[in-house]
Amino acid sequence: MARPKYQEGSLTKRKGKWLLKWREYNSSGEPDGKTKTICAVKDYPTETDVRKEFGNDIRSLIGPQNNRAASTDGTLTVGQFIETRYFARMEQRLLFPAGNELHIEPSTVSGYKDIWKCHLLGKPVAEKRVRDFTPQDAQQFLESLPQQLSHRTHLRILNFLRGVFTWAINQGLITNNPLDKAKAGGQTKQITKGLDERRLKIQASNKHAYGLDEVADFLDKLPDPARTVVAVAGFAGLTRSELKGLKWTDYDGDEITPRRKLWGTQEGPLKTQAREAGIPVISQLRRILDTYKKQFPPNGHEWVFRGEKLGRPLDLDNISRRDVPQYVNGAWFGWHAFRRGLGTRLNDLGVDGKTIQTILRHANISTTQAYYILPDKARAKAGMDKLSKVLESQYGIKGTPKSSLRSRSFTSKRRSSRVLRSFCGTQNTVIRKNPHK
Repeated sequence: MARPKYQEGSLTKRKGKWLLKWREYNSSGEPDGKTKTICAVKDYPTETDVRKEFGNDIRSLIGPQNNRAASTDGTLTVGQFIETRYFARMEQRLLFPAGNELHIEPSTVSGYKDIWKCHLLGKPVAEKRVRDFTPQDAQQFLESLPQQLSHRTHLRILNFLRGVFTWAINQGLITNNPLDKAKAGGQTKQITKGLDERRLKIQASNKHAYGLDEVADFLDKLPDPARTVVAVAGFAGLTRSELKGLKWTDYDGDEITPRRKLWGTQEGPLKTQAREAGIPVISQLRRILDTYKKQFPPNGHEWVFRGEKLGRPLDLDNISRRDVPQYVNGAWFGWHAFRRGLGTRLNDLGVDGKTIQTILRHANISTTQAYYILPDKARAKAGMDKLSKVLESQYGIKGTPKSSLRSRSFTSKRRSSRVLRSFCGTQNTVIRKNPHK
């Protein structure tokens, strides 16, 4: 007897109509194929359009069969449940519009699939049955992960698996989430020992902000369209998906106003409402865009960065893999390093955090300050030098030149006492005797 399986239904085109196909199981467990006409192809040309518009109708048709499947899915292993049920749910959530609490970003789903392939697929945790998975199994799995990975990576894996079991609860397979009290491990400080080349590159990219000299080097050596992509990334701070989704109608000569993003081939709305704000265009970027438009006129194509043959949006990964190594010597730190670089350099120039937040279009200033204004040792030293000058000019507290401090040590208790009193005052200064004498 066949066991009912979770299904979403198959959509096919036939004679200008979209047909939905699914299976229903009789009392003996035998499958029976069903079909239903959903709509006309001319009104809804893609499967995504059909599922967005008629998703509720499709779920109501197939729902009873999926409810039957849920009653037996407790026998599935964790791996089977993830592949057949959880990822199917993620595909459903992609269809909800941005702004809806159930919407999920394609990049998030891609990250989940990477976690599955890298950390769970083929491991003992994937062979455990869903209904037999315990909190002890959860903690044992988390502690079996490579501990040289960052704590943030461990948290991502924990949250992914917690979401898997939350969906199992929603489907009636189990009643408690075994990940609820689990503790993630991993390094809270960055280390390089034990990391492979790929992770070392990721670590370096995440803490790099391109300087103006690096951006200038890119602009000097790269050919178009790569050169103009770098200019927009470096001087407007667009993300990779926003760069790919940029159209000429988004640029009016004074501002760039992103209105969409592209992840792979999927077009979607921007991440937050704050991202919809316009970005002032500096004169240098305006000149680069004007020159680029003359060299690559739209000719009916709306995308700013597109392939020459088919007119489709340009694959920025091809630029980073092909053009950058060919023309520019040095490490490539990814497209997001241009966005971090813009925030950091604006801060170096004395621009306040709130203004940088506006330019980068962050919903919260805490995001700007934590991740897009990177610490600078040179600025830290300049700040301490400024403090030293104030102490000397306004309070009469003199310091010792660095060279003389390195060449000799303080040997006189009286001299040490005078130095301490100059900072602390006579009432709070205590000279302790050496207990070893």
